[in-house]
Amino acid sequence: MKTPEFAENIRLIIWDLDETFWDGTLTEGGISYRDDHHQLVIDLAKRGIMSAICSKNDHEPIEELLREKGLWDYFIFPSIDWTPKGPRIKAMLETIGLRAASTLFLDDNPMNLAQAEHANPGLNCALPDVIAGLRDAPQLKGKDDSQLSRLAQYKVTEKKAEAAKVTGGDTTAFLRQSNVKVFIEYDVEAHLDRAVELVNRTNQLNFTKNRLSDDPETARRELSQRLAHNTTDAALIRVRDDFGDYGFVGFYMTRRVNNTRTLEHFCFSCRTLNMYIEHWVYAFLGRPKLSVVGEVLSDVQDTAIEVDWITPANIEDMDAPSPGADLTFDHIFARGGCDLASLLHYFTLHSGTIVEEFNEPRNGQMFRRDHSSFLMPELEGGLTPAQTEAASALGYAPRDFDTDILNMGPGQGLYFLSFWADADIPVYRHRETGLRVPYWLVGAQNHNLVERADLRKAIAKTDQQRERLNVLCEEYEHEGILSQDEMERRYNLILDRLPPTAQVVMILAAERGPLHFADPSKPPHPFHQRLNATLNAVAKGRSNVMLLDPASLIDGTEDMIDLNHFKRDVYHRMYRAMLSRFTNAKAA
Repeated sequence: MKTPEFAENIRLIIWDLDETFWDGTLTEGGISYRDDHHQLVIDLAKRGIMSAICSKNDHEPIEELLREKGLWDYFIFPSIDWTPKGPRIKAMLETIGLRAASTLFLDDNPMNLAQAEHANPGLNCALPDVIAGLRDAPQLKGKDDSQLSRLAQYKVTEKKAEAAKVTGGDTTAFLRQSNVKVFIEYDVEAHLDRAVELVNRTNQLNFTKNRLSDDPETARRELSQRLAHNTTDAALIRVRDDFGDYGFVGFYMTRRVNNTRTLEHFCFSCRTLNMYIEHWVYAFLGRPKLSVVGEVLSDVQDTAIEVDWITPANIEDMDAPSPGADLTFDHIFARGGCDLASLLHYFTLHSGTIVEEFNEPRNGQMFRRDHSSFLMPELEGGLTPAQTEAASALGYAPRDFDTDILNMGPGQGLYFLSFWADADIPVYRHRETGLRVPYWLVGAQNHNLVERADLRKAIAKTDQQRERLNVLCEEYEHEGILSQDEMERRYNLILDRLPPTAQVVMILAAERGPLHFADPSKPPHPFHQRLNATLNAVAKGRSNVMLLDPASLIDGTEDMIDLNHFKRDVYHRMYRAMLSRFTNAKAA
């Protein structure tokens, strides 16, 4: 007996019945049932390899016979009628979402085989004499699925295909009746093996094809390291509808550089093909940068497809809503640094309008919107033309002093404010116009650049930076970091200008970095301690202001990257903590 080999792994076997699955012809004198083929179907199902039927027969007696044998439910998408087999197989594969190259069709009639291959280029076709060697074929090893979970998933797809006929082939109408729910699992580490599997095993709906190592432990380590980073946003996607639970069918991971997200992984199982789950997730993420690699079965960048039949929720709310699950805001506004960019990713489910004003690189330096000096002109009458010109000489544009904080409109708004830069970036005053702006380059966090010629020489890397430092020395005077009184004045002014219905969250700064996080004998960061004292004073007596302290949600130094940056999981804890506090405040 020769063991057959195929070009790629086989995921589906389509069986003819007469003279193939069993000996003889059902309509011509009876059959001799093949128990060995019966057991093969069961054993392959336990490897995750499905079996289907494509037979020229009457449906009813076939179903009756196979139900009597206890095997009917092991077959998916049974196609039993008297029409040509080629088109039927083509329609079957399109419905299931499988490629012809990963399918094997068994039939005793060479004409049927030729017709099937013609209608389905790449289809593996064989006469029954290969069946005895299939069990040991290297491309039919599959993977352990003794619980028959893959069979159950295909049975859901089969049930849906039958129900879809009621809507006359109108896919959208059918989906709107199916109560499709998407659950977002941000705790990817708890299901790391499934994430690795989706990255490495999906193909037709794997848009980036950015594979991990073939070695399971190495792959887990690679993905874990990337997931931990504070600029990573990631989640698994689980789907349910009226027909069943599809499990975790998708995974995404974005890399955020200067607050611009790029998809590193974006992959989905074909079991939800034509449900447009991938379209919804891509839109939900705000259509981040995506370089599609190779051929895929779906165009998520087609903006003409608008998915309005999906109800999203966090995974914690899958069986029973958790506190804060139904929390919604008319709008969410966030202004600050990368700490807020990491946090806001989790609030996407809670508002259809989110405005982000974050730090960004600009002309060789980082533009720090988390310094209140760029917000104050909007609240205090704006800049004069002379001040605008003075700011331009330091590389600041008029739009840098714009904000939408006062333009969000009425209603229940949530405002996140982080002013960490106020803690230790000095302000310089323009002598002629009185303009006050911060100025900072890497390597000179809180130093007086006007007086430090040695420092200016060390940190200036480009002619542009040297020119601006010359302007700073010639036209500005150093005032230093903001006093507590000035910070308090500014924050009170900001809060007073927000609508009375606004819910405000102000982010405290971490006072201990990873080196001394667990050592109380070491003094806290003095500038951050000072900022936090000011924020506590401002929030006192304001019932609509909450302070969020990241340090209270950091378990140890392993959660920290540095003083201002934490591992990804910390931001998820911050999100869950805020939901709990909002819920408790609402109940009170």
